[in-house]
Amino acid sequence: MKNIRNFIITMSLIMVLLGLVIFALYWLFDINVIAMVIVYGVCVFVLVASFIFINKWRKDTDRYSEVELDRSIDEAIELAQVGMIVYNENHEVTWTSTLFKERDIDVIGQKLLAWIPELGDILNGDLERIVVIINEHKYEVTKKDDASVLFFKDITVNYDLQEKIASEAPVFGLINFDNLDDLIASDEDISSLSNDLKLPVLEYLKKYGVTYKTLRNHRLFLVLNEKIYHRLADDRFSVLNMERKVARDLKVPVTLSMSFARGSSDLKELDEVATSLLDLAQTRGGDQVAVRKVGEDVVYFGGTSEAKEKSSKVQVRVMTNTLKDLINRSSNVIICGHLDADADCVGSAILMADIVQSFKKEAYVIYKTGGIEARVADAIKQNEDNFNERHHLVSINEAINHLDQNSLVIMVDHHSAAQSNGKELLKEAKRIVIIDHHRRMADFDTNPILTYIEASASSTCELVCEFIPYLMGRVSITPIEASLMYLGVLIDTNRFRVRTGARTFEVLKTLRQYGADPMLVEKFNEEPYELVLKRSKLIRSSYIYKDGIIIAKGDADIYPRSIISQASDTMLQTIGIKAVFVIASISKDEVAISARSKDGFNVQMVMEKMNGGGHMTAAGLQVKDRSISELEGELHEAIEGYLQGEN
Repeated sequence: MKNIRNFIITMSLIMVLLGLVIFALYWLFDINVIAMVIVYGVCVFVLVASFIFINKWRKDTDRYSEVELDRSIDEAIELAQVGMIVYNENHEVTWTSTLFKERDIDVIGQKLLAWIPELGDILNGDLERIVVIINEHKYEVTKKDDASVLFFKDITVNYDLQEKIASEAPVFGLINFDNLDDLIASDEDISSLSNDLKLPVLEYLKKYGVTYKTLRNHRLFLVLNEKIYHRLADDRFSVLNMERKVARDLKVPVTLSMSFARGSSDLKELDEVATSLLDLAQTRGGDQVAVRKVGEDVVYFGGTSEAKEKSSKVQVRVMTNTLKDLINRSSNVIICGHLDADADCVGSAILMADIVQSFKKEAYVIYKTGGIEARVADAIKQNEDNFNERHHLVSINEAINHLDQNSLVIMVDHHSAAQSNGKELLKEAKRIVIIDHHRRMADFDTNPILTYIEASASSTCELVCEFIPYLMGRVSITPIEASLMYLGVLIDTNRFRVRTGARTFEVLKTLRQYGADPMLVEKFNEEPYELVLKRSKLIRSSYIYKDGIIIAKGDADIYPRSIISQASDTMLQTIGIKAVFVIASISKDEVAISARSKDGFNVQMVMEKMNGGGHMTAAGLQVKDRSISELEGELHEAIEGYLQGEN
């Protein structure tokens, strides 16, 4: 086309020049140029005719090209299996492409949302693309910008292939029969019990097509795929209930801890995740399933029974020896507790300081920062000489000044830096130990070199007190300190009503031997009349949210955390009540929830939905810059989610 245009331009110039030559010959030499004019006229005619012909030929060619291009586009769209729909301002279909006609999809005149309600997200601009199913075909729907046109791309083959690949992706799992090896019985009895306990589990795995291998007498390694995993999840891992019933009939404290790792093609990564998840499920008390899709948060199933007390003391001895070695290799030890420290937190911190000092190492307890419950602070103040003479009670800044590369930092009664009164210290510490009795959260925000989290223990005081017999009588504890630890156990067990086992009373026996005085403990536990009135006011504010569930909420007043906890403990003793939630302000910009339960209601799972935590029967949370009403609404949603079986 470019050559033709150049030819016409060239011929036009030649004709202009030829005309000028004829004119010059006539004007200058008076030559008869009639013949030349005739020739010139013929050339002009030929040129004009050629131009008309070429222009007509070009238009015919363009028209043919457009027809062929339209045909090619239609063929390309049909080959790509893309359909188009045009709609008007009322979202009524006004035109459909060939693809829909070939597939007998006649929707002209229909409203889009009446036909496919999911298209609302595309029309409103909330989503750029969605997948819809029409007559067993899967289409990816997109919208043309600034036009009332929708494109439907048939992705059935790729979609089904991706679904097949996803359903066959590998999943690794572990099952642990908790406490099975701790049963005290003859070898013959153990073998019989083991078979009775394992049989329903193995039948369950066989039913769903799970491949397993026995790692140890009490542990199984599982191999399955995503399709099988989703069937197990839809079943809500009913094997937990089956095993619990069998153990109850056999009168043994055995439960299942299970873990599943998903979402990776790296088999080594799946194995590592499954192992860490099983440890997480066990440290949260067992009788539950912990699931993690790589890159996402942990999801829990089960957890409807309190952690069983473990009678074996091998772990305690191992922990004691490990801790002893860490202390001996440290320049000093700094002990931190949680914010608004209670009796269990302060008592275990003081006892830990006594243990450290028995190895001739300096111990610093962060006490002056982060807040202390009123009754604990009063007990310390009443015996100020005792505590100041024997211990270094410091602020966070003083603790940081004592921190060096060889310092050992011990977190007691908590395992989250966000909840710690030594948060800034933990950012700089190189060597951290965690000792706690709360159910473990999914991920640590510190990097501990030793972790001792035992959810079956009544308190952190119990855990630390159990170290004493393995320290060969080296630890020096005064009667005042022993009484404070006794108070910690008393409060955390709600006067020995929950999480109280034989080992709890063994610890109390040890504390009594060190001079713990129950009468002094009761005196420590006394509270002013004003606080009694506050607790009564909280109780009066309560209402029945649902059958067996009480919610109470405070007014604009500020309530100590201990009063909130006591109010929930008191209301839990009501006949027919299985869960209590108390919401109140604990400072000008902070609101807390104290949750208590019984009869299998897991308040920990409710609180975890709101980013809190704790135990199955005692949990809570505290948040800043939120109103009581806002938190009450979120609590309603969390309770509903728990009751509906969400995780």
